[in-house]
Amino acid sequence: MESAATINKTEVDAKTFICPSCGGTIKYDISSSEFLCSSCRTTYEVEALSETVKEYDFSDYAERERRVTPFEGLAVVRCQNCGCEITFDQQQVSAICPMCSSTQVAELKQAAGIPPEGILPFEIDKDAASQRFKKWVKSRLFAPGNFKKSCAEGALKGMYLPFWTYDANSVGFYTGRGGRDRTVTDKDGKTHTETDWYHVSGVVSETFNDIQVCASEKEAIINGILPFNTVEKTVPYSPSYLSGFYTEIYKLKADEGFKYAQSVIEKRLRSLAEHDILRRYDKADVNVINIKNKNVTYKHVLLPVWSSVYSYAGKLYHYFINGETGKVSGRRPYSPLKIALTVIGALILLFGIYMAATNR
Repeated sequence: MESAATINKTEVDAKTFICPSCGGTIKYDISSSEFLCSSCRTTYEVEALSETVKEYDFSDYAERERRVTPFEGLAVVRCQNCGCEITFDQQQVSAICPMCSSTQVAELKQAAGIPPEGILPFEIDKDAASQRFKKWVKSRLFAPGNFKKSCAEGALKGMYLPFWTYDANSVGFYTGRGGRDRTVTDKDGKTHTETDWYHVSGVVSETFNDIQVCASEKEAIINGILPFNTVEKTVPYSPSYLSGFYTEIYKLKADEGFKYAQSVIEKRLRSLAEHDILRRYDKADVNVINIKNKNVTYKHVLLPVWSSVYSYAGKLYHYFINGETGKVSGRRPYSPLKIALTVIGALILLFGIYMAATNR
């Protein structure tokens, strides 16, 4: 692993969002769905980079990715408002200046990849997200009590994370078995069920619209807060929406992301194949399904997330809240004492039931 001293650092220009009237920071206001100055409340227009959210033919993806030049190392931005020097990490695109709270967007880093076509603005504000998070923490039955208290008092950070979405017209050709049950009476007069199996085959299809794949290294936990309504609520991308929020560039490329999308497609088509068999049989067993995907398209979008991280007993625990729906996902520690007391209580209850039954 490279040491901090050997990692390349490049100074880049940043786009800022400073109100010309009062010098305050212009941000996207979640409660009003407007882009306005946080100080004087002057409203500004969001300047989108395009009129529509475009989708691209997946067969051309490799060529698009080859044409971009990755940004290597760390980016250093000098705040144009106060002069503070800010270091962006490998995946970071925007940051909030620790001195003056203005937003800095390193557009050169974002240009070093396939640019986002769309963005889904925040709908859940920080206060609402905090309340959802506290409710979720309190519902974790076996979490240590002091952990719940520290989580409830923690801070949330708003961020936009990169996603790939995929559309496809998919057809599955399956083979398997269909089972018909029949009741059999043995020589002792007892009945039981036997199944006669028959070879089956068929075709199922589905049109997929916006299969969502997180392109961040946070993918494992992020999947727990899906889905987002990207079909109806995604708007053309504008860096204006990033003001006031942390933002990442994608780490997972679209061809790698499509492998996950294919697993979603296969799972759905297998389910459809099972239902197709069950229309004619009592049981279904799909052995093989061959899938053909046509008209595959993709796009790069930024989706809103509230995030928090806590340290407990020497370990870090990350939590995420869907910035559109408020759905919460995360990992938590377990209290051995609470689990032990619950098990002991259950055993005592079962023993009491057993003694009551034997003493009748």
